[in-house]
Amino acid sequence: MEQMNLNDFEHKLAGTLSGGNKRKLSVAIAMIGSPPIIVLDEPSTGMDPVSRRFMWDVIADISTRSKESTILLTTHSMEECEALCTRVGIMVGGRLRCVGSIQHLKHRFGDGLMMHVRVAHVTSAEVERFSREAFASETIIAKERVAEVCSILGKPHRANFITSSHATGYVLAESLTRHNHIRAHEFYAWWLCEDRFDAMSEYLHQTFGDSNVQVLERQNDVTRFKLLGAKRTLALSNVFSVIERAKSNLCIEEYTVSQTTLEQIFNSFAAQQTQETGVARGMQGAIKGERNDNYESLRQ
Repeated sequence: MEQMNLNDFEHKLAGTLSGGNKRKLSVAIAMIGSPPIIVLDEPSTGMDPVSRRFMWDVIADISTRSKESTILLTTHSMEECEALCTRVGIMVGGRLRCVGSIQHLKHRFGDGLMMHVRVAHVTSAEVERFSREAFASETIIAKERVAEVCSILGKPHRANFITSSHATGYVLAESLTRHNHIRAHEFYAWWLCEDRFDAMSEYLHQTFGDSNVQVLERQNDVTRFKLLGAKRTLALSNVFSVIERAKSNLCIEEYTVSQTTLEQIFNSFAAQQTQETGVARGMQGAIKGERNDNYESLRQ
């Protein structure tokens, strides 16, 4: 009771407790007698962040620090999994598809690296300088002239970016819809932002190869890339070195590079799940005396 911080509720019926305290009570009951194995099913689901972290600390203390019991945990929360588990197995359609440490799963099933990049915001001084070099006398750009202006600036295809579905062009598209024109200052700022994105994207494609760079998400001045390729090429030290060399020239304000997250690995396995009918394959094989799946192959 004390370990779960439930002393204030010791004289209350379990049915009157809140959902979070009911889960604490369930874990407390499971801990009685320090059994060698404790089975927990999503113990922190529905808890607020503070209570969830408290629950994780208690479970971690039992399993890893004091080593009183071995915890068998089932969960859909990869955050909970990373906080508590030393070995992880992912089941799809009732079958164990992989098992190992979190780092092993990331190394074995992780697909490349994730890179978040934020480019520096285009300043008013840069916009003013660009406007003097381009169309010094214009303060607005009419809807009919957008394609022409893009052609004069040397990139006519960008006129197609000014749509409601584009990551950055949606702002200009909204202005065209409302007013039938775009303020020149806004257009030039957008143009310079696109120049920075193009320069960064081109640099990454040249460095890692056209087929090894994917844009997963883009929003204003923030872009999320996926980098593929040989493991030696994608060594974190190499990727950081590549970005640091060009950070200033590409106007990169901040960036992060990380392995594929456990959440992404879990989702990639979950996407393979299909609706099952009849008897599960693993169960049917056991009944018929067929060879069981090779457990060791799961670790490779």
